[in-house]
Amino acid sequence: MRLSTKARYAVRAMIDLAQNSQEGTVTRDEIAERQSISPLYLSHILLRLGKADLVVSTKGPGGGYQLARIPTTIRVGDIVRAVGEPLDLVPCVQAERSTCGRSEKCAAQWLWRQLSEVIQDTLDAVTLQELTERENDLSGRAVEPGP
Repeated sequence: MRLSTKARYAVRAMIDLAQNSQEGTVTRDEIAERQSISPLYLSHILLRLGKADLVVSTKGPGGGYQLARIPTTIRVGDIVRAVGEPLDLVPCVQAERSTCGRSEKCAAQWLWRQLSEVIQDTLDAVTLQELTERENDLSGRAVEPGP
């Protein structure tokens, strides 16, 4: 499995929000500049994150984005799923997406399903808080406790 650029950028944007939104909103352009992401591309990502109730936006002067929930309650799997990234290793693991006529007789499908479950379990086991703390440790930033 290879995560899309959209999924990787979504995780980076959420870490950025967790690090920088304690005092208020963070603008799209601030996130884009710090994370080296195209502002237009980031807008699409933030829209999806908002629809998944992971971020909230405020319009007007002083507007921007904040996390919708505390970082300890946001799982990396939530972020990846919010931007539409499939978490299955191969399409045949989910019957509704399968284009393979052999899926009912395929012994390898068991392996692909097991691997997909491990990937999903791993992404769901890591919180945004954990990633933010790791990022802070790596960059030497002081860790701000969540609300």
